[in-house]
Amino acid sequence: MFTLRCLALSLSLPLGLVLVAPLATAGDENPADQTVELKKGDRIIFFGDSLTALAGQEEPKKFVTKGYVRIVRETLQETQKDKNIEVDWVATGGHTVPDLLKSVDKDVIAKKPTIVVIQIGCNDARRIPKDQFKASLGELIDRLQKANIQVIQCTLTSVGEKHDGSNKDDPKLDEFAEVERQMAKAKHVPLNDLRSAFVGHWKKNNPENKPSGILTYDGNHFTDAGHRFVAEQMLKKFK
Repeated sequence: MFTLRCLALSLSLPLGLVLVAPLATAGDENPADQTVELKKGDRIIFFGDSLTALAGQEEPKKFVTKGYVRIVRETLQETQKDKNIEVDWVATGGHTVPDLLKSVDKDVIAKKPTIVVIQIGCNDARRIPKDQFKASLGELIDRLQKANIQVIQCTLTSVGEKHDGSNKDDPKLDEFAEVERQMAKAKHVPLNDLRSAFVGHWKKNNPENKPSGILTYDGNHFTDAGHRFVAEQMLKKFK
């Protein structure tokens, strides 16, 4: 399986100037098949909106006992004990990619992560034009890569859990998810295709075509089952 890591090359460069180049190019390989090999001291940040914020806060308590951020952290601490992997989150409810751009320098890059997982898009699909979403996402990935950070791009998840495409926002969500898939390919970053994983899960586990109650409590925000499922998908991207 193809593994991407960023390599900082500083030979023959002035002090303080770092040239970032990929260890390998993705070529025609499907970004969804790419993984990241964890190294000692890696610092992972999950960056997004309320889905990540509630994962970190483990709220609301009525539906959540353990968020996907903690599940990933504890799993990596157990399976990769010798690497001292740190896992954190930066997120605010309601945020879109333009909001992430405003905070990325101070709230993410300043923390010196080695890996950033971008998990965003449901708000964008319902609020901003697709072209703005695409341009902002490309700029966000560029800024992270210029800081020598390995990016993993997720596709958005859901606003309604019906498996037949009949949720009101499905057309927009699918359109914006495709932008994220294409952006991952263009920027040569691994893709965590949560949208496809969610739809596949509903088809197998939502025979009554319920609008919620499978992975979310309201069609959008995760229950414990949702957090476990998301954590499982996130963990697949690391080796």
